[in-house]
Amino acid sequence: MQDSRGWYNPHWHYDHKPESRRALDLIAANIFSQTESGIFAPTWDMLLTHGDYYRHLADLAAYAETQEKAGSLCTQPDVWARKAILNLGHSGKFSSDRTIAEYAADMRNTPPTSGRRSPAQ
Repeated sequence: MQDSRGWYNPHWHYDHKPESRRALDLIAANIFSQTESGIFAPTWDMLLTHGDYYRHLADLAAYAETQEKAGSLCTQPDVWARKAILNLGHSGKFSSDRTIAEYAADMRNTPPTSGRRSPAQ
């Protein structure tokens, strides 16, 4: 993925992928922000003007397809429940405390705290 930064072009996705064009045109037309015109302009700008650093547009078609599959599962409660349970069972141990502590240590060089708030807080 890192080596694709040099040749990745978000405009290609706008020009060749109907999902990308529709999504970006809806953002530009303020469809999602009718009472706050332009609030999503920085998102549009980040995607097209500033090069879509995280290559969101490259993943949009696969995301939409997966969302469609997930949406259809909602009409099948037994299948949905089974998949949800298996997903949780296979997710392994997750701790937001651990994740935040790692982020603080790695990215911010912040020492951990006890996590307890003083009575004055």
